[in-house]
Amino acid sequence: MTDVTALPAEALPDLWEHISGARWFAGKGRGGRVAAALLFGAVDPGAAHPVHHGLAQVRHDDGGGDTYQLLLSRRRGTDGPPAICPAPGGGRLCDAAEDSPALAAWARALLGQGEETAAGPGEGWRIERFRRAPSPVRAAHRLSAEQSNTTVVAECDGEDAVMIKLFRRLEPGENLDITTCAELNRAGVAAIPTLYAAVHADITVSWSTLGPTDLVMATGRFPDASDGWRLVRSRAAEGRDVSSEMAELGRALAVVHAAMADRFGTSILDGDQVAARMTGELDDAVAAAPALATHREALAAVFDRLRGRSLVAHRVHGDFHLGQTLSTPAGWRIIDFEGEPLRSAAERRSPDSPWRDVAGMTRSLSYAASDAPGPADAGRREWLERARAAFLAGYGHRDDAVLRAYEANKAVYETVYETLNRPGWVGIPLGAITAMCSGAAALLPDTAERKDR
Repeated sequence: MTDVTALPAEALPDLWEHISGARWFAGKGRGGRVAAALLFGAVDPGAAHPVHHGLAQVRHDDGGGDTYQLLLSRRRGTDGPPAICPAPGGGRLCDAAEDSPALAAWARALLGQGEETAAGPGEGWRIERFRRAPSPVRAAHRLSAEQSNTTVVAECDGEDAVMIKLFRRLEPGENLDITTCAELNRAGVAAIPTLYAAVHADITVSWSTLGPTDLVMATGRFPDASDGWRLVRSRAAEGRDVSSEMAELGRALAVVHAAMADRFGTSILDGDQVAARMTGELDDAVAAAPALATHREALAAVFDRLRGRSLVAHRVHGDFHLGQTLSTPAGWRIIDFEGEPLRSAAERRSPDSPWRDVAGMTRSLSYAASDAPGPADAGRREWLERARAAFLAGYGHRDDAVLRAYEANKAVYETVYETLNRPGWVGIPLGAITAMCSGAAALLPDTAERKDR
């Protein structure tokens, strides 16, 4: 690549402090350092506060490592956000996600009208524009509800806006969110975002084996949308029935699944292999979250019910929960098709049973009920059972043994995630696992230590 600057060794500890403290950092609890970092040329060199994409090579204490993408604005003087580290050639590098004027200029450059494909800030970069985006961009800000990536809201004239997602932990190959949205747009599925643009690059630096990878995607914003998690959690707190909404969401997921099967094709999973994989994941999870150890045999028995079965598989969402949904006047909308952030790229790209997504939502409803500060536990269980039944009815026929295995697998994943990221929430998946292993119908713990989101 051309127009690339290696950041000096004295800047790397400051970059590690910035990366390791970010919500999108996937290596929490592993320790580590930034071993190397690169800064690419500015996306719009003529901007008052130029924005640079960067790469950081993170090495963990356990021997593993990842490559993270940075978005850095170059500032001179004392105005703007605080410095992360000095900038090569003078000034300071700041977190561009906290630098609204710089973000707006960056968004304008990415969404520029005209050619379908434009050059990026270095050799091997490509900005692919699928359709004309709203314009002009008048302001931009980071979306506060971020998790494994960073989303920038680019406000355009009128009520239009574009959501620009910056992928943080980079992986080789096509990004599932981009390819899925592009294909389902072509199929005319209304429940998913409109894809405007994507940024691709061939990462060929000496310490990275990424090769071609995706860096950014830009999609439309749904007007008058309400975050699915906040909406359903608030109704759980009030004890308000959500059966009609959950039935509608189940139908929306069924439409998306049907289109995925049609556009990407189907295959068959061997139930013995799925059970073995889930049991292997359980054993890995016990090492990361020892509280699972007492449930190991009972959970393995739940997975063993898949043996001897053949499961239809196709591309799925892979990380489906209320936080990946939006309620709009036109119906439910489904976003973020990258899959579970702790799974490898190969796992997330592989076909899976659609019951993984169904189980993701039933587990999310359990979270909404558990976290609701209003009704007593008995009321929460009743609310959850109604919501869960309505969602499953909307989705269509179910196989309880397969669904329960995927619910258990998801709860194991959640236990590891909460142990590493939100220890105060770990009682929610552990309580559900206790219920599953005891044969109880409810998937809600009797008691759980809960903290505000």
